[in-house]
Amino acid sequence: MIPVLPPSAIAQELTACTVLGGCTGVVRAVFPVRGRAAWVPDFLWVGTVLTLLQSYAAGQSPAGVLRWYMAAAGFAGAGAAAFVLGVPLRAAGKALQRRVLRPAAQRRARRQNARKLRRNAKRTAKKRKKNLPNQRRMMYNS
Repeated sequence: MIPVLPPSAIAQELTACTVLGGCTGVVRAVFPVRGRAAWVPDFLWVGTVLTLLQSYAAGQSPAGVLRWYMAAAGFAGAGAAAFVLGVPLRAAGKALQRRVLRPAAQRRARRQNARKLRRNAKRTAKKRKKNLPNQRRMMYNS
């Protein structure tokens, strides 16, 4: 039978599970929250929270098993961290994309386009024979 814990041990477990959930919520806050793109991060997030809570319960908890209040505290901490930090982290990610990643991609596209134009110009300069269009056959009565 599972031992009954004193209130101080329960409070310690609640704190630890809330911190574990909060750490995963910070990571989850970076990813999108709506649409098709949010399904995979949510799925991985739930699995990560449950795995961390189970490993904490098996290794550190005085009871040795995962209890309902531990899971509730973990998901509450994760949801609070994702909610509180989600907006600023996504805004920082968009700013990073707008100021750093997009200009770098545009420079790369310009370099590729210039390289393609140089290669095509070199290729057409090497051709000595002109390709003339084929003339269509003419009917006698036309």
